[in-house]
Amino acid sequence: MRCPVADSLYQVMQDALREMLGNLHTATVARVVQVNETTVDVQPVINRVVDGESVKLPVFVEVPPVTLQGGGSYLAMPIAEGDYCLLVFTERCFDRWYQGKDEQPPAEMRMHDYSDGFAIVGVNPIQAAITLPQILTIQGDSEQFGNFRLDGDLVVTGKITVDGDVSSGGSIDASGNIEATGEVKGADCKTVTGVSLNTHVHPTAAPGPPSPPTPPGA
Repeated sequence: MRCPVADSLYQVMQDALREMLGNLHTATVARVVQVNETTVDVQPVINRVVDGESVKLPVFVEVPPVTLQGGGSYLAMPIAEGDYCLLVFTERCFDRWYQGKDEQPPAEMRMHDYSDGFAIVGVNPIQAAITLPQILTIQGDSEQFGNFRLDGDLVVTGKITVDGDVSSGGSIDASGNIEATGEVKGADCKTVTGVSLNTHVHPTAAPGPPSPPTPPGA
């Protein structure tokens, strides 16, 4: 025989747990609605259900985006309005850490709260999903500050514009034309279309009116 009191207590506990879990926030999907200097404003796109009704969440403002970073190097992607992101919420309030204070107690005792989120930009619905490539693929313009080192071949389709000096420790093979508006110097020029530039000389024309040069031995 079931005990009505026990059943009632069990139901109360179930309701309390459901209410608690409903306010324990872990992650959700959102859309970027504004890009700030170092943060983004995002609109969650998955509604909450409260008492059986769908409730739209408000815009979360000044959410820090996650950047791939290590040491003094980082890879920062441009973020645009309309981009989707995964909002993840920390276990505790991170306000003091965000202000530059490590190893401090949280400023507030909230836990798993909507106020403490980071945005991981780069999630997409199935109709906008990116096909997984076989090799590293970069789509869009890029800009780099600092040195760039490459151990291997580099194949470029398109024009290359260099604002600075170019040094080569190997040979240069060009199948097209080479144009220069300045001087072209060489310490040891070999041949051009079969003619040696090291030994080639032009015969001196005979005195008098201009005439074609006399070939050697003529």
